[in-house]
This record gives sequence, C-alpha cells and structure tokens, in this order.
Amino acid sequence: MPVTNPNPTFHSYDVLLERVAHSSREIIFFFGSALSLPESEGAPGVPSVAGILSLVEETLTDTPSAFSPVRDQPDVGAAYQKAFQQLQAYQGQDAANEVIRRAVFKARKVTPSQANTQGTLNFNVCRALDEDFSGWHLRPSLIALGKLLAKHSGKLGKTVLTTNFDPLIQTAIRTAHGTYIRTMMHDDGALNQSEGPGIQIVHLHGYWYGTDTLHVPTQIGSRRDKLKRSLERLLQNRTLVVMGCGGWDDIFMSSLSDLVSDTELNPDVLWTFYESDEGAIRGKYAHVFTKLAPAINRGRAQFYAGVDLHVFLPQLLERLKDGTASDEQTHINDILERLGELSPELRHSILGKIDPSLILRVDDLKLKHDTLEKELVETRDKSAERATALEEQAARLAAELQQAQAALTSSRLALTSAAMKDISWLTMVRTQMMPKQPGRVPFHNSKEVALRGYHASAGAQRVVPALTEVTWSPVAYQENNLNRGYYAALIFKGDNFVPGVVWTYRRNDEGLHSGNSDYFWSLPSIYFGDYLEVSTGDGAPEAPLSWRGYEFQVKNPEGQVSEWVKFSYPFNDTMLESLRIEFFRVGVELLESGKASEAVEPLRKSYVYTDRMLGIHDPDTHEKKAIWNRAIDEAALSKLRFRVGDRLTVVSGERDGVSGTVEQLLLRHLHAYLIRPDNGDEPFQASDVQVKLREA
Repeated sequence: MPVTNPNPTFHSYDVLLERVAHSSREIIFFFGSALSLPESEGAPGVPSVAGILSLVEETLTDTPSAFSPVRDQPDVGAAYQKAFQQLQAYQGQDAANEVIRRAVFKARKVTPSQANTQGTLNFNVCRALDEDFSGWHLRPSLIALGKLLAKHSGKLGKTVLTTNFDPLIQTAIRTAHGTYIRTMMHDDGALNQSEGPGIQIVHLHGYWYGTDTLHVPTQIGSRRDKLKRSLERLLQNRTLVVMGCGGWDDIFMSSLSDLVSDTELNPDVLWTFYESDEGAIRGKYAHVFTKLAPAINRGRAQFYAGVDLHVFLPQLLERLKDGTASDEQTHINDILERLGELSPELRHSILGKIDPSLILRVDDLKLKHDTLEKELVETRDKSAERATALEEQAARLAAELQQAQAALTSSRLALTSAAMKDISWLTMVRTQMMPKQPGRVPFHNSKEVALRGYHASAGAQRVVPALTEVTWSPVAYQENNLNRGYYAALIFKGDNFVPGVVWTYRRNDEGLHSGNSDYFWSLPSIYFGDYLEVSTGDGAPEAPLSWRGYEFQVKNPEGQVSEWVKFSYPFNDTMLESLRIEFFRVGVELLESGKASEAVEPLRKSYVYTDRMLGIHDPDTHEKKAIWNRAIDEAALSKLRFRVGDRLTVVSGERDGVSGTVEQLLLRHLHAYLIRPDNGDEPFQASDVQVKLREA
C-alpha cells in the first residue's frame, strides 16, 4: 500500500535541548553544510551553496555557456547539482575536486606566507594544511562540538556522520585534546574500514583531498551496499540528531528510510530545521517527511523548528557541564546499579545515606509531569490557549525535575566514589560479581576490568597475543544475572589477551587481500582473560556458514598482533549442499512463476551458500549472484505502478505539478522514476508515491 504523506508535529528548540541532554540512548550526530559556514560575511569558513556556485562559474569562465543552465534551476539545491554536472561534463571530476579544495581552503586563517597557497592545492600541500590544526578557523559552535565529542563521548557516541568535505570537526576534536579517526567514503565500503582510538568522523560524500568528492544524483544516489549495511547497524537502537541537512536523496537518506521501515529496529530520529515557519518547512522538506513516514507513525521521528545549530551546540555543552555526570562518573553509577542488584544490603546502606526528601521530590515531580503531559495531549486539538498554558507549566516542571534529578545523581555519585575507596567494597565486587562461568563475564573495557580487581601490568600490555581458535556457538541471552543481549557469538580462544584487546577479520580466498594491511579493529562484546565473544546472527546453519572462508586476528593495546587463524566449525557439507540446491530450485520456480518478491530470499540463501562453499571466484557463485540480483530487480519493478513511456504528473515534493514522461526506471532507488519534464528542463527523479498518471 502506498504510504500516505504524514503531517508531522514540530517541537521547539528548548524541547530538543532537554531531549538530547537527558537522552537515555547513545547520540549519533549527522551534520550537513551549515556546520562549516562562515560566522559572518567575509569571515573564514566553507562558503555556502551560493559561494560554491561562484567558484564553479569562475572555473568555467572560458566556456560561459556551460554555466548558463545553472541559472535556470528552480532552487539552490538543483542549481548546485546542475553546476557540478556541467563542470564534470566540461572539465571532469578533477575540476570538481579542485573547486572543493578551494572552497575548504577558505576556512583557513590565511597568513601572508599562505596567501598564494590556494593556487597550488595539490595532495602534499593539502595534507600539510590538514595537519596544521592551529591554522583552521573554528567558530564557537565548532569549538563547543569538539569539547562535546572529546569530553562526553560516552553519551554522544563514538561516531559523527557528515556530508561535508572539510576537516573542521576533526580540528575541533583535536583542539579539545581529543582523538579521532577519519573515514572517507567516496565509494562503497564498510564504516569499519578505518580503525584507531577516538571519535570516528565519517565523510559520506568524500574528503577535500585524497578522494573524489560526490555532488550529483548519479554519485550520491549510487548503490553502496556495504556502506548502507554499516549505517543501518550503526543507527539501530540509537538516537540520531540531524542538523544542517536538507535531506538529499543519497546513501544516508536511503539507509535511514530503510531502517525506520523495519519494525524490528528502533532508531530514534531527531531532525532539526533552521526555519521556524512550519508551513514553509512542510513544503520545502516534504521529501524528508515521506521517507520518514514509518518512523513518524511509530513515534520514532521527532521534528524541531527554529534550531540554529551554532546556538544549540554551545548551549548543549553548558547544559552537560551543569547537569550531567562525566563519563567516568556515569560508568561508576552503572557499576553501582549492577552491584545493588546483586547485593541488597550494600544498596540499602548507600541509599540510607541519601536525603529522603530528594527522592520524594523527584518522584513527585515525575508524577506531576507525566499527568500534565497526558492532559496536554488531550487538550492540544481542543483549545490552543489551554495547550499553550499547559506547555508553559510542563516546561517549568521539566526544569525543576532536571534540577532535582541532578542533585540526586550528585549525591549518589559522591557516595559511590567514597565506597570505591573502601578495599572491602572492591573485594566484594571481585568475589560476588564473578559468575560461576568466568568465560562469560562482560569485561567491556579496562576501567571495568580494574574495578573488578584485575590489573594488567605494563609488561603484560606488551605481550604478543596468541590466537588458537575461532568458532561460532549459541549462547544464553541471560546468564547468571548478566544480560548479554544476543543469542549467538563468535568465540575466540588463545593466550595473552590483554584488557583492551581488539579483533579483525578478512576473507582468505586467494588474492582477495593481496598487499592489504589496513583492517578495521573492533572491541569484543565480552572479554575475560583468554576468552573473547563477538555477537553474531543466531540462525543456524547460515549464521556460522557466513563466516566460512574467513580468518581472524587479535591485537593488544600496544600493537602486538597474533597470527591469522582460520574460522573452524563442524559443518555438515552434505546437508549444506542439499539446502543450497533446494534454495536455488525454490527460488527459480518462484521467479519463473512471476513471484519475484518471494523468490528474493531463497535466491539470496542460494548465493550465500554457494559463495561460502565453492568460493567467491567460482563461476557457479557468479551465476547465483546474477539470478539473485535479477529477482531483486524484478521484485522492485513489480512494486512500481508505471513504466518507461508513461506520462506522469508529480503530486508532492518540490516538483509538485510538473508533468513529464518516464525516461528510465531506477529499480534500486527510492526515487525510481527518471522523468523528462514537458517543459524541456533536465530530467529529475520521483518516487512512486509522488506521482500519478497524467490525465488525458
């Protein structure tokens, strides 16, 4: 059934500030171009779209006619994409990259010695500038962002997504004495292709040097399956805050649309708009609301109007300074809560020292606030005047509740810190929190290992780990009062694993990793001594089969690595071969009988089984993959109402009212129709829900 266009509700700036400051979920930020804009006219910063267009026009000076079609575009977004289409057509991708380098250079604090550098922005010059952190201009909002990410990474996550090309986020983190890793995605690839300590900054459309930069629909909308899967894994069960973004139809929006459509995944999306006029927002960003419709219907997408990110980020920093604990204190508080579950006498002892009036006040304010929120929901559509009054009361109550909760939290943390100094408490942690099966203790990081009384000496940190076996096994979701949160895992066994040990993997088919030494390292889900667990899918036999043909390596914090060890598992090849043949038979029968959507899954399984059993280079693997892709395309085609040559009229979005003819079907694209308009403009894309058959 087509998704009806949603009618979202908009919240205020203050509500967003409260939501982010008190989020119980990990926050992932996504930033668009607004983050890097100059603070004022003539100030350092990456130019706006209008400034970028001027650079493109300047580049095309020798062929003025090349820039003429840009001026005919209906909005700045279309003009930007058209400008780079023309630039690529007349001068190539290198010229597009050069424009971006010149634009990013404008964020430098240009000294007399650097005044002529812009004319020679080659790779080596750009790399030198990149490493000269003091030479980049950071406006207050970026300075605040750097401090937020460096000092509150536990709350604000370990990853920042951006479509920007510039190095200002990493500069802000470095200025705040934090560390970062940079991932540049100008082609397909997983987010784990980079590794290292600190905040991961993911440049989804490429970086200002060293990669191609992506600008036009054929680039930003191209299929990047590995990146899409990585984004979906990153965003599920987290809170995504989108700032300074117009919602272009790219890999980020495609992944987000698919993610919010999956009812088994639960991302929260907080989308902010600089504009305050709700009517104007609904018209300008209709495409965003269409893509997020499933999340809106489930209450998983919230929208905030009148949000200037350059005001918001410094205020968020102040709020977190005033009202929340540091990462270390939060970690201590988590340990206390787990300790209280296992040791009631200690919990009662600590709680008995807290002023009871604080607890009563928090509970009373929570009850009043919840009651007021319910009344507000019932009143909103009946009386605007009454709703406004209730909103003011709710805001006052929320502020009072926040202050009371902060006081209670401070009291608990102070008592916890005192308890940690008591050696008897540490002894109890080590003895009473150790389950009967020590291989199942969730040691997530070195701090927690230390709290439990296990300290790795400096000498131990420098030992070489020895990996002896990696296999797959079902595990208990809950075990000895410990909540794993998954049903199956990769099991690593060996010697000399040090707290902070990380792991990686690669396909061991001949030639796949020839000369490659750049792997992404991840922390295990569980660490204990010489045993590691990594959560995986739990559907046997495909879950273990998906790791067949892979090999693994572990690395200790000082950089010592083990030898590569092949995945081992007692596969029943006779059964697997039977399943492989049967999946293919069923899939082909469904496909040939016109049931392409039903055929996709058995054909996918047929391909996976063939790939893992025969190898990635086997002709049978290529055949199975081709048939599976054919099913995907035919399934996508079956969901479209129109075909090439049909005359359509757009009924929603920025092209509302425009008529044209379907020129091409982009089957794996949300906006699947490439339409050539009757008025002679350039072709544009539209989704199935945005069009109808043109009336004769």
